[in-house]
Amino acid sequence: PHTEGTVYMTVARHKMGDYAAYVYRSTDLGQTWTRIDQGVPENDFCRVIREDPKRQGLLYLGTERGIFVSMDGGVNWQSLQCNLPVSPVYDFVVKDHDLVVATHGRSFWILDDLTQLHQIFDELGDADRHLFRPRDTVRTPPDLFGGFWGSPGGKNYHATIGYNATYYVDELETGHKPTRMIDAGDDLERGVRITYLLPDEVSDTVRLTITDTDGNEVDSFTSEIPEEKKDRDGLYAPAQPGMNAFQWPMTAAAGVKMQDTEFHGRPDGPLVPPGTYQVTLSMGDWSQSQTFDLVRDPRVETSDADFAEQYELMLKIRDKLSEVATGVNKVRTLRKQVGDWKERLADDDAATDVLVAADDLSDRLTEVEHQLVQVEFTSEGDSLNYREMLFEKLGNLAPIVRSADTRPTVQSHQVYDKLAGQIDEQLARLDELLGDPLDDLNRRLDELDVAVLGT
Repeated sequence: PHTEGTVYMTVARHKMGDYAAYVYRSTDLGQTWTRIDQGVPENDFCRVIREDPKRQGLLYLGTERGIFVSMDGGVNWQSLQCNLPVSPVYDFVVKDHDLVVATHGRSFWILDDLTQLHQIFDELGDADRHLFRPRDTVRTPPDLFGGFWGSPGGKNYHATIGYNATYYVDELETGHKPTRMIDAGDDLERGVRITYLLPDEVSDTVRLTITDTDGNEVDSFTSEIPEEKKDRDGLYAPAQPGMNAFQWPMTAAAGVKMQDTEFHGRPDGPLVPPGTYQVTLSMGDWSQSQTFDLVRDPRVETSDADFAEQYELMLKIRDKLSEVATGVNKVRTLRKQVGDWKERLADDDAATDVLVAADDLSDRLTEVEHQLVQVEFTSEGDSLNYREMLFEKLGNLAPIVRSADTRPTVQSHQVYDKLAGQIDEQLARLDELLGDPLDDLNRRLDELDVAVLGT
């Protein structure tokens, strides 16, 4: 307790056939007692009570069936069960900002991040919307091969190299894919947990925006989730009435998606460096911002300059891959238009020369496309039968650069410069084709009263 002379006590009389909850508070070292168990269910006798060491009047109560919390010194209690199975709670200890729970028969459980409860205790009041300050989070790369084997739709057995366990991968509507262990404990979920309260009726679009210390947008997420799963891309912000939580993976925005392919995904957004960031929750005309820190892993001695160099190179890789995807998308859009007009003009004798020119342009565009990306790739095994092209080669550099929290090697910079130069040559060829040759074809199509082609 924070106040000298204050004592809290639970009394268990279940061995006498009395299963009622008995919780007491004394402010005079036990000379007098006040009963404070209003809100605790009947027949749920109590075993332990603790006061939060950082907030006077914030109490945790362990009963025969779970956990309760009081924000007003025990005047009222409400459940804090979350995902804890129904089990007797014998003891608590607050370690830093986590509540460690000792159960009888269910081992130890940890309620992560009491700072959210602290903020409810301090400042929420009667507000119907609120963005909680995220907990400062240790910046860690994903586990090596951590997501290589696991997939939704059934049991998985290899969590990562050297760690076998049975688990499920749950696929949420927001695009997140948390793991759920069956025969092992769940780790603290990687990333920054962003928690916010929304009103009972949510009619406006909810948006979460992450910015760095200079105000530059790192990434943003909206609550507008497409109905069709095939139309969803990336992560989305939940927008349910009441409490919501969003797990930010500590990465910048992903790159441009290549059209007409399921194999070639969006270039990954790189892991951002340690530092101070800001999250803004907006809904209609209302918004609220909170700052938080991504903390350097204490085992890592990499300098800020080296982190910045790694991040800069990863951004360059993402952006160059996006340029490739944008170029390929232009080729595929234009080639589809050419194909459509060829079908429409197939029986028009006056269009013969135009169709020949259209075929020639389409072939030259395809040559550029085949230099930029391997169109035959539809699965991982296809790399045994077809060579990688520029998109795949540059994409394979990213895992090398991000494989450790360290400065990129000289060779990594050299490989990037070489591949980026070759990509720029092909994109320059594409720009030439989208110049005079396309203008000439459009002029001839216009003479036939046909709509012009465009990207």
